[in-house]
Amino acid sequence: MTDILGDYLRTISRVPLLTDQEELHLGRLVRRWLDDPQATPLVVRKGKRALNRVVTANLRLVVSVVTKSRRRIRHLAVEPIDLIQAGNLGLIRAAEKFDPCRGYRFSTYAYWWIRQAVSRHIQEHGALIRVPYPLANLAARLDGLTASGRRSVSIEEAAHLLGEHPRRVEQAKALQRFNAAVSLDQTIGSGDSGDMTLLDTVSDGVSVDLEDDYHWFYGQLSQLSPIEFEVLNQRYAEEERRSLVQVAQQLGKSKHQIQAIERRALTKLRVALTPVLNP
Repeated sequence: MTDILGDYLRTISRVPLLTDQEELHLGRLVRRWLDDPQATPLVVRKGKRALNRVVTANLRLVVSVVTKSRRRIRHLAVEPIDLIQAGNLGLIRAAEKFDPCRGYRFSTYAYWWIRQAVSRHIQEHGALIRVPYPLANLAARLDGLTASGRRSVSIEEAAHLLGEHPRRVEQAKALQRFNAAVSLDQTIGSGDSGDMTLLDTVSDGVSVDLEDDYHWFYGQLSQLSPIEFEVLNQRYAEEERRSLVQVAQQLGKSKHQIQAIERRALTKLRVALTPVLNP
């Protein structure tokens, strides 16, 4: 979670929710303002304040809708905070259209406006190349048409069935090919240091030789005495690491002597390797 998103969530969590009576009262004030083209300044001022109160009290509803889409946007180039802002636009539209006389809750009514705004934002900005919504919608309809048919449909037939111009259908078909492109920054899983991307799987064609990689390290081991080298070799280099007691029995020394030798050898290596690793 980014700092911006975290601050936003903490801010909206402090806004009190509306009671049923407050929701009805504020909804009537908004309707009185928007339904009257000759509303007085007092009515306009009250209506705007009511609209702002309804929107701010339901910002957490937008976050809830966006949270349900987190799996859908995980591999897309869409930021959660941008998706929340798109949902907020749908929330504002719902607050302007809400009619409390219909008898349903505002959250029920606003949910579909928010969901539509979020889905539209994903459709427009989720692909690698931004596509206008009408053309993306036509491409989706073309997908449904080709998926339901048992044979391939020509451009002219698809245009006739969809009621569109053949050139528009051809553009939508080309869009299906272009949307198959993916970004090298697309995440494919989680690694030890964070999310892995497609770029992490691309090789540069140079094979790494493990012996060459650690050749510089072997020269530093020459600074150790034979007993120090043997202790570190048995403690760390063997496939089955031996305990201090096992090494002591092997070399005929006490556990405390082996521990002191190991500490002295590691100190030597630390002093020698620090300038190399941190130049």
